Amino acid sequence: MKTTLQALSASDYEDWWQIGVRDYAADKVANGTWTEEESLARSEDSFRELLPLGRATEGQYLFSIRLKENDQRVGFIWFGRYDGQAYVYDLYIAPDHRRCGYAREAMTCLEHEARERGFSTIGLHVFGPNTAARELYQQLGYDITDLTMRKKIPAS
Repeated sequence: MKTTLQALSASDYEDWWQIGVRDYAADKVANGTWTEEESLARSEDSFRELLPLGRATEGQYLFSIRLKENDQRVGFIWFGRYDGQAYVYDLYIAPDHRRCGYAREAMTCLEHEARERGFSTIGLHVFGPNTAARELYQQLGYDITDLTMRKKIPAS
């Protein structure tokens, strides 16, 4: 393995927060769930609800994904307890490090972290248009457990 997970430092947490809130807001807008105008505030509200004490929130685990050879940060991963299972809330790989296998390795490391905390299953959500993530998770053995669909009705 080329990567390792490290608990988020305070500075990594600030970087992750900015990226995570921004990306989640953008995904919700692209998915048609939120308007652009409301998206950042709603995204921040969602993060604050799940992480009321930030990095110190019990049952929430935040890591930077780092290269073993030089300790370079290539991304972030966040999971927590949800519905009795480990639940991946966020996996982010920096754009210039994508398609290098780091997400796959991070998910493998996450299995160890989840097992160490007593979890026997891991759940996650993928936005429909994110085919690359769906393919990765299916290759890693994740099964589709629910599928929601929507169709926009064209104006007549």
